Amino acid sequence: MRNHNEMDLTKDDILKMIVRHLSVFPLTSLAAIREVIGSSLKQRGLISGVTEHISGAAATYNRKISDEDMRLMNDCIYELLNSRIITPGNNLDHMDLPWIHVSDQEKLKHMYHEH
Repeated sequence: MRNHNEMDLTKDDILKMIVRHLSVFPLTSLAAIREVIGSSLKQRGLISGVTEHISGAAATYNRKISDEDMRLMNDCIYELLNSRIITPGNNLDHMDLPWIHVSDQEKLKHMYHEH
């Protein structure tokens, strides 16, 4: 388990990003969700070219989505699957994972306002 720092994502952070994406794109794929989260991290400066100031010195390094962030992302996706907010498949050609669709808009709206 890594130490928490201000750049780490929380499960709540990731769930917010996923719920926002699903509210706009109710027919999507797990890859699209992962891409949206990666893009958000890039925009927030959390991936690639992060500059950290330690004891007056600046250090720049590249940060990828960590294994822990990926596990949290999967936890959120399975939480949404288990709560039946999303369901596998989004059309006749893509009836299984990694394709998904929002199956309960009301629950999603409730989650959107919670997070």
